[in-house]
Amino acid sequence: MKQARAMRTRDQVLDAAAEEFALHGYAGTNLATVAVRTGMTKGALYGHFPSKKALADELVSQSTETWNTIGRSIAETACAPETALRALVLAVSRQMKHDIRFRAALRLAADCTMPAGGAPDLLDRIRREMAAAARDTQQQQAPYSPLATQPPDVVVHLLLTVAYGLSFAAERGAPGRSPATTDKVWELLLTALQLEEISTCHN
Repeated sequence: MKQARAMRTRDQVLDAAAEEFALHGYAGTNLATVAVRTGMTKGALYGHFPSKKALADELVSQSTETWNTIGRSIAETACAPETALRALVLAVSRQMKHDIRFRAALRLAADCTMPAGGAPDLLDRIRREMAAAARDTQQQQAPYSPLATQPPDVVVHLLLTVAYGLSFAAERGAPGRSPATTDKVWELLLTALQLEEISTCHN
């Protein structure tokens, strides 16, 4: 029972830290604020994580495992390159929307003040997997399709920028922002890139 309580407290600390990292980045996050969020003293928090970097590293590690699972699932089930690319894009968006730890990890990955560690590797992995899917998709599309005329890295940068922007708007409570609006933004962008949903797969 004591161990289970310690694990619950640890999860509470991770969620509180994730909220702070997602909102303020690495440099702007203060462990005293994290402690306030949890109702703990700063000393008690240090009993679970000895430093801010340790907290950040754990969030990145967990999110990397989450992404690995997502990537394997998409690789096993996607029946065409464009299906895989669409699935990867929407997976990033979904995780950023619903998983505060993942959102924090990607904020840390893009944060130049984050000390050396695994955060950039997570973002690079996502970029590489999306770029590979984009290259494979280009080979299947007509030469003058919107996606085929752009370098894969440019396409991936656009897609990740939209994912970041939609997440940022959600955190800031942008006027008019709603789940329906977010869905329409993705529908518009993916249709423009000719990545509209494919309902059937042919073996």
